[in-house]
Amino acid sequence: MRPTETETIEASAHDARTDPTTPVRPVVVALSGHAPPGTLRRIPPAGLTFGRGLPLFGGAPPEDGRMSRTHARIERTGSTWTAHDCDSRNGTWLNGHRLFDPTRLADGDVLRCGDTVVVFGHVVDSGPAVHGMAGVSPAFVEARNGLFAVAAHDRTVLLLGETGTGKEVAAKALHAASGRTGPFVAVNCASLSPQLLESTLFGHRKGAFTGATDARPGLVRSAAGGTLLLDEVGELPLDLQGRLLRMLETRTVRPVGGTRELPVDVRVVSATNRDLVAAVRDQRFRSDLYARIAQWVVKLPPLRTRRIDLPVLVRTLLADLGTPHRRLDPELATTWALHSWPLNVRGLRNALATATIASPTGLLQATAPVLTALDAERALVAPPEPTHAPPPAELSAADLRDALRTARGKVATAARALGRSRQQVYRLIQAHGLVLDDFRG
Repeated sequence: MRPTETETIEASAHDARTDPTTPVRPVVVALSGHAPPGTLRRIPPAGLTFGRGLPLFGGAPPEDGRMSRTHARIERTGSTWTAHDCDSRNGTWLNGHRLFDPTRLADGDVLRCGDTVVVFGHVVDSGPAVHGMAGVSPAFVEARNGLFAVAAHDRTVLLLGETGTGKEVAAKALHAASGRTGPFVAVNCASLSPQLLESTLFGHRKGAFTGATDARPGLVRSAAGGTLLLDEVGELPLDLQGRLLRMLETRTVRPVGGTRELPVDVRVVSATNRDLVAAVRDQRFRSDLYARIAQWVVKLPPLRTRRIDLPVLVRTLLADLGTPHRRLDPELATTWALHSWPLNVRGLRNALATATIASPTGLLQATAPVLTALDAERALVAPPEPTHAPPPAELSAADLRDALRTARGKVATAARALGRSRQQVYRLIQAHGLVLDDFRG
């Protein structure tokens, strides 16, 4: 039997099995390096050593020429875990900063040893991914278990979460697990005018209004036997809220211009990124409708609070994009691991799509288009930087080469020496046509 220190959880979270009795356990998850993104490694009670020639994720030792033979360790200190650098040649980096003293680890911490980047955290066995719902963090697994718990029950479900957290993906997973044989139909309540939304949902008779040249059943009846997702349900006007409430109470629908109620068999799932309880208090949302649509509530956590899921999501989304075997350059892996992802999983998918185009072969790189996309995403949620600060002085290619040579290719170190951000240095590297590997060694 192999020593405890080299026990591994091979492959990705797709291979895990759901077991509610399994305790939460500490792991590291690969984001760059020898193992594919999303590969998990259990941290044994005796600790975990990173080093060239030592198996980290099972199989052959990591092919990482920038990792020392004994590079770093993660050890238990009482009830916590601590990271230690073992006098490595190229240093150990924690959340983008060089590690000099033993430091207590927190969930989501990013550790880099050589060109190997991992995320530390606690996970639970999560079962196979369903319709793209991949993750191993306790918060994500709790949300997914909540979906599966209610799937077979005839209850309305309210999905809460920020933009891009995967509410429609969750609704599709719920439908798939429900056993309902009808279709899955989604409508964005914020994308249609109140007049058009009413006929879109409930249908209309021929001649009910100008332009109604044909009778239409509406999405509620189109989803018969299946699931109807009301995305952005908080945007429904008050008069339509009343009609939706009646439909849920009577399980009937009256088309616009119609004279009789028609029976419907549909499960309604609602989703919103708004605080509906506050909307009820402000009389912008009906309390009786809230009670009807929120018979079971599932909150999807934002990506920034479940960084341990980032490598698993990268692997899943790369497969969705048709490039399942691509790997991340360590600089890109570090940048992404420390990004706040204000657009959540949607933002990550966009970043991956950009990276696969900008780096058509080899490792996915932190190219200028990728960094520009991340800057644009930050600008959507952050206030603009003050314009009164003087622009940084121009930096020559020779100065940039000197800084990178002194830093042995470490962008963060070079950026500090130059008084620039890492993103600025990456852009300058791209602009001057430099290759980071030329400065490493």
